[in-house]
Amino acid sequence: MKSRVNVRVEIDSSCLEPEVVIRAGERTALVERIVSAVEACAGRESPPVTAYRGDAMRLIEQRDIIRVHTEPRKLIVCAGAGEFEARCTLQEMEEALDPERFVRISRFELVNIEKIVSFDFSVTGTIKVSFEDGSSTWVARRYVHAIEQRLTSH
Repeated sequence: MKSRVNVRVEIDSSCLEPEVVIRAGERTALVERIVSAVEACAGRESPPVTAYRGDAMRLIEQRDIIRVHTEPRKLIVCAGAGEFEARCTLQEMEEALDPERFVRISRFELVNIEKIVSFDFSVTGTIKVSFEDGSSTWVARRYVHAIEQRLTSH
């Protein structure tokens, strides 16, 4: 059965940059191909990240990364396919990742803002971040103001 895609273009003079919204009943292979095509076309396709599980190397697309955090003597890349270890520093990883997609939330963690489902501001002075895979983490107090500014600019 052939997949059909309806395309609609809306012109809005108040829109400063083009925005693409993909509406689908579920996240399918077709939806993933459309996302990849739009990102590649827009020049936002970032190089994949090299990570390891044991001795097996894996290339992980940046759009699939949920968060990157440090553990003692390890840099962990959390993606839809599980957790992997990167052989670089958090600073080197931050420089390699797309700054439009990733934001630092503590000295030890970067998150993909496109994978965030919700923010919980109920605890004064801090923010709980929940991701689409069900995991969550906390924004360090010294990064709260920067995160709030980033959220209001998007």
